[in-house]
Amino acid sequence: MKKGQADAADLLQNSPLAAGSTQITSTLSSNFVTDGGVGAQTLSLRGLGANRTLVLLNGRRAGPAGTRGAVSSFDLNVLPISIISDVEILKTGASSIYGSDAVAGVVNIKTRQDLDGFDVSLFASPTEDGGGESYQTSLAWGKTFDRGHIMFAGDYYRRNELERRDRDYLACDEDYIVNEAGQRADITDPRTGQPYCNGTIGNLIFTYDYIGTVGNAFGIPTPSNLFTPGGQAIQIIQPDRGGDRLGEFLPSLDPAAQLFQFSAPSNYFPVNYDGPSTGLLNLYPEAEKKESVIPQTDRYTLYANGAYEITDNVEIYGEALYNNRKTHVDASRQLFPVQYTGFSVLPYLFGDSAALFSGDPLNDEFSGEVLLQPVIVTDNFDQDIEVDYYRGVLGARGDYGSMIPNWSWDLYGQFSRSDGSYTSDIVFNDAYDTLNYRTELCEGTVTSVRGVPCVDIDITSPDTLAGNFTPEEEAFLFGRDTGTTRYDQWSTEFFTSGDLIKLPGGMSQLGVGVQFRRDEITDTPGPATLAGNSWGLTSAGITAGKSDTYEAFGELELPIFGGVPFVEDFTINLAGRFTRVDAERSSDGASDSDEDFTYKIGANWQVTDWLRFRGSYGTSFRTPALYEQFLQDQTGFLAQLSVDPCIRWGTGLANGAVTQRLADNCAAAGVPSDYNGVGSSAQTISGGGIGVLDSETSRAWSGSVILTPQLWSGSDFSLAVDYIDIKVKGEVTQLGAANIVSSCYNSEFYPNDPLCNQFVRDSDPNSTSFNNILTIRNPYLNIDSQRNRAVDVTLQFSQDLGDMGELGLLAQMTWQLEDKFGLFDNTISDDNGEVGDPKWVGDFAVSWARKAVTVLWSMDVIGKTSDKEDVLDTYGTLCPSSSFRGGAVCPDYTLGTTFYHNASVNLEVADDFDLTLGVANLFDTAPPRASSVFSTISHIGQAPTIGTYYDYLGRRAFVRARARF
Repeated sequence: MKKGQADAADLLQNSPLAAGSTQITSTLSSNFVTDGGVGAQTLSLRGLGANRTLVLLNGRRAGPAGTRGAVSSFDLNVLPISIISDVEILKTGASSIYGSDAVAGVVNIKTRQDLDGFDVSLFASPTEDGGGESYQTSLAWGKTFDRGHIMFAGDYYRRNELERRDRDYLACDEDYIVNEAGQRADITDPRTGQPYCNGTIGNLIFTYDYIGTVGNAFGIPTPSNLFTPGGQAIQIIQPDRGGDRLGEFLPSLDPAAQLFQFSAPSNYFPVNYDGPSTGLLNLYPEAEKKESVIPQTDRYTLYANGAYEITDNVEIYGEALYNNRKTHVDASRQLFPVQYTGFSVLPYLFGDSAALFSGDPLNDEFSGEVLLQPVIVTDNFDQDIEVDYYRGVLGARGDYGSMIPNWSWDLYGQFSRSDGSYTSDIVFNDAYDTLNYRTELCEGTVTSVRGVPCVDIDITSPDTLAGNFTPEEEAFLFGRDTGTTRYDQWSTEFFTSGDLIKLPGGMSQLGVGVQFRRDEITDTPGPATLAGNSWGLTSAGITAGKSDTYEAFGELELPIFGGVPFVEDFTINLAGRFTRVDAERSSDGASDSDEDFTYKIGANWQVTDWLRFRGSYGTSFRTPALYEQFLQDQTGFLAQLSVDPCIRWGTGLANGAVTQRLADNCAAAGVPSDYNGVGSSAQTISGGGIGVLDSETSRAWSGSVILTPQLWSGSDFSLAVDYIDIKVKGEVTQLGAANIVSSCYNSEFYPNDPLCNQFVRDSDPNSTSFNNILTIRNPYLNIDSQRNRAVDVTLQFSQDLGDMGELGLLAQMTWQLEDKFGLFDNTISDDNGEVGDPKWVGDFAVSWARKAVTVLWSMDVIGKTSDKEDVLDTYGTLCPSSSFRGGAVCPDYTLGTTFYHNASVNLEVADDFDLTLGVANLFDTAPPRASSVFSTISHIGQAPTIGTYYDYLGRRAFVRARARF
């Protein structure tokens, strides 16, 4: 806590082994769909994913926690930092020793065991600019006695919400681009002369000309008709009722209403037909300003452990953990139903013979052969998560006494349960359907699924466009849906070890054991989701299944020789494990089995008392997680604009927004250059792959040099340099619907790229969805490989200064040499050095201690990253051409090296009381800025999101008071 960390996730995710890759933080899991559900916080080493990092609690596998179907990793939320005594990290794969999932490494979290008396602590960390404050209080009592110990602890933790509007760099989303002369080239808001604030579009109406007879309703000289026969969308906007000076900068609509000619009220103006008009868009609405970047979280924890020697040879022990987490997320969403104008022949042309010259009965202020798509931003998209986590361990350990000297044994049983609920604000699909293509009022009818009385909503009224609904309208359109997730894990293990035979270097050691584990998941979505009555979200079935894991393992340590010049000790370590996993899906009994033998060979050579070499080679094995196998088919709908890179590829090619390869492949697919993507959404289908997925295998090399020379009197020095090389084969992943389609059309192997078989485009010219993407399968699949190579350096130094105290230095650094993904045999990508994957990270700390005072200064460093290659691959140039922005513009694709400084002082006020005061992010360093256009960097406001190691909170004080009695 001397760096202001009061959360286990902060402590572990910011270690150099983790900080160099994207982690699932509460921010990421609350703003994107991630494993473990909203608010989850997991740990991934080497960027290989949380599923490939095994977390142990006191040396035993800790059961996962979270919500929704994708639960498989240990959630760091369940363990408060106040009960952690130590953390051990094994930096390489070790499935042969620790079992499945130990691909990237093993993290063993040890809890406090030796408390005698009471221990009370209070922690608070207010932020300078407000939002994101954290508070923690803990109380523990323990007793040690001759034959054992016992401890009880309670902990409460609170993290306040951080909203987008709380920080400038999270709020306004500027273009943040420059021209080739290095001058800012953002689109500006003519009203302010400043870069316009991008964000979610709302409080406006899109219009689509379906039959190409409208002509130029605006009377604006433009290179091409704004209402093109191809149906290109434009936007019209209503000024705020108090007036926002739109008329000073925009032309009025032509009031002439001829046959088939579009007309609208006089206070509507065309927008987004050129750069200046785009700067007047209604963006970044109030609902988006209130969105959670860091969600509000409350956690309550009870913990107990104890041990008692019932005989001189047998000790019984146990642990119990209960944790309750409540997470609340404020979020917004868009509504965009499609409607006719009040006077329209479109219903007749589209097959409704009774609707000749009639359109939407509530849109009589609009006329002409144009479809209207009002876009409304509403804050009715909040989420509430509650997870109860239970874990219990009961075991016995001891030795065999004189029967088998120098041998010990350990037998335990463990149970964990994660019982979670997830509640989301939803839009009822049967209500939303009453708004689409409406030609008559629905009063007097009931909805198709819920059977509730229908309410007619004027979706183009000023109040509704602004996101304001009457209580009656809100009750009809919006609701809440609650699903539940339960994950149970049972395990039992027996292990015995001891002396084997004496070798020249000493006594050899042997350990053998067996383990059984059962994992079982049941995820039941809410009733609206099960019924497919949640608009714009996936529909899903119940995900349920179990797996049984049987393992037998052994480890042999052979001290070959020692005590001779240049070989003080040379030891070989051998380990092997046989694993068999049987999995079964509950819904239909579908089953699968797999087994493998993994092994590890290691050597340790102590050359002198100050020089040591060590190295290892090992294999690992991971069966697909339960959700990867059993996830019930989930269907969802994504707008064509969000998944299809071929939309208006001709314009994109002319403006430099798409590459020549993509344009050629879209043309080869038969997609016209002016295809507009208007029409039905693409259906996405994802599900588990039981019986299809193969287990992952991996191999890992490691080599180390450790130096511990005595530099001079009073000093203590150590330097460790570790080389790690891990390669995973058959990695299980989901690529995402948009990535699947984009990768296909950007592939040099089109149309033979395997991803091109995962979606279907409508090729029927007589279909109303002609050229639309109909379905995209986004399954869990085995990709070819992932390889990660890195060098870790750890330097420790301390110097006794006599009466001046003691000086200490700790430096931990990781250099990532390679991080390559092979999707399939012909597709290789290297993410090393790109955003979310820095080549270098470091953590440095200097301390000075004298008597009752300890002063600490620390610095966390995130190396520079660059998406230069991705920008080149996407646009063919680092400065794409943009007619809206006056020519070639250059996004900022580089995030510079970032330094975070922290300082604290710890005062031992009395033997039983100490106080820590400090400041985190001392210089209020903001995240590096990311361009929001042409760049490939995902962002919230100007802050990158994939780089989860960046600090969103800013400067903050922290204080911790601790008393022991």
